[in-house]
Amino acid sequence: QAAAHAYGIVVIPGAEVTRTPETIGHYNALFTKDNNTIYATDPFVSIQNAKAQGALVMHNHPGWRREDMKILEFEQKVYDAGLIDGIEIMNGGEFYPHAVERALQYGFFMSGNTDIHQSTYEVYGMNGEFRDFTMIFAKDNSLESLREALEARRTLAYAFGTIAGEEQLLKDFFRASVSARVVYENAKGAKTVALTNNTSLPFLIQFPDSNPIILRPFSTYRTSIGNQKALTFTVDNMWCGKDAHPQIEFVF
Repeated sequence: QAAAHAYGIVVIPGAEVTRTPETIGHYNALFTKDNNTIYATDPFVSIQNAKAQGALVMHNHPGWRREDMKILEFEQKVYDAGLIDGIEIMNGGEFYPHAVERALQYGFFMSGNTDIHQSTYEVYGMNGEFRDFTMIFAKDNSLESLREALEARRTLAYAFGTIAGEEQLLKDFFRASVSARVVYENAKGAKTVALTNNTSLPFLIQFPDSNPIILRPFSTYRTSIGNQKALTFTVDNMWCGKDAHPQIEFVF
């Protein structure tokens, strides 16, 4: 942790509770105090032990090695017992849209992670991709603030150009990332609007009755809205449900 601190990196102490993925699944205990006291032969007891020392528990890659996203008996048991705080909706190259619905149903924070077992350059860098990450909207870079943000579910998950999370947070993030302004208006009130992406992430924008466009990083796209007062569209690489995307409206 001392080495991480020197680079401005905060290490969240934790441990994994791992069993057969097809029947039990994998879970991460975060903000642990004594990992040696967590293990028990019964995985349910292990998760209880983690919670007893104040840990937050995240359900990892719920769709890995599964034929579908039906909730398993063990999963339902730990959910109903209130032992789970978050769920991984992206893992490496996998994305589980149904897990977004599950997070919303049970009040879990959502995360996206690499679960990397080899060089990140091999998987991501040489393919021109960012590694998976979880955006945590915390007050500062401290364990206390990170925990508070996770408990408040202020997270978005990212993987391979896809962003997922709660709808309002996605909308807020998009509006903080993309600016809109009128660059021309004729005598009849017809407007040309410019959308500028101020981030290094792409956005797939779907206008009504039109083909989608990719608003690339640090680029501007111009479109005409006639004499309308608003520009409305969905952002289709943002997911707030198993088949739902946030709708954005800019009023001029």
